[in-house]
Amino acid sequence: MCLSFTGCIEFENQEIAYHHDQEKDEIRMTLRYEGIFGNLKGGQNMQKNPDDRATAEKLNLLQIEQLASVLNEKQAFFFSNWIFEYKRATLKQMLKKEPESSLAFGKPEKDLIEALLKNVKIENAGFYKDQDGRLCGAQTLRLSNASKVISLANRVLGRQLKARIPEMREERNKKVPNSFTAETIDLIEKKTQADFSFIQVEGNLITLAMIMTDPDQRKISKSTLTDLPQGTRIEFQDEALLVKIGGKQDEPGRLWKDCFEGYLPNALNHIRENHKKLLLKPKKANQRLQNFLTGEE
Repeated sequence: MCLSFTGCIEFENQEIAYHHDQEKDEIRMTLRYEGIFGNLKGGQNMQKNPDDRATAEKLNLLQIEQLASVLNEKQAFFFSNWIFEYKRATLKQMLKKEPESSLAFGKPEKDLIEALLKNVKIENAGFYKDQDGRLCGAQTLRLSNASKVISLANRVLGRQLKARIPEMREERNKKVPNSFTAETIDLIEKKTQADFSFIQVEGNLITLAMIMTDPDQRKISKSTLTDLPQGTRIEFQDEALLVKIGGKQDEPGRLWKDCFEGYLPNALNHIRENHKKLLLKPKKANQRLQNFLTGEE
């Protein structure tokens, strides 16, 4: 489900707010992309042709196409793809053709994809300028039947992890850097024999659990989990490392992160010239997002 959005159009910061509506069994989420711009890096790989050059004031054709795809297609991005990117077109393609890189792809994976297509609804809330004059964009995301989708996701995560066990053992035997200890691999094999809750939601507390023993927990927390968004925290248990987001009583839960540096006004100029109706007053944009989170839309 991960594709790169960051090659042409980037954003300096992102903030995500969410509310778990237990009565409706849905999670409502607002996504703010703050400081949107077209970067000037990448050379010809990020151009339609040698003359298709972006400037500080103007997007190139490839960047314009990418921005148009975000406006027209149902897709959302999470902290430079820290967790994942949601893109309906990609999910539909996966149903038609099995991904070559998939370790296990059967009915559980297809059921999850179909559930995501059916139960995730994304809407573009518009653009606005922040207090620093930067172009910002906002989206709303609604996950219906959240308990069912999370249950399906947990099953698929278990299947994918179980399928990787032979590869993990091979990496361990070859002493590949950052490979798991034999004890962790044995623990994963044991835990994935039955259902394991990799994703847990209690109120507005979201917990992501990773099966591993204490030595690997300490190693991973210092090597891989060093650039988590603000609003997350790490906890250690006997048989799992936990990444916790928000709290049960938080109203709403919030995450935020610096993503890319180097803001330029080129995307703002493009929106002004070509999508002026989508450029809202900040107050109107904020009210629209607040109404969505509280269910008052």
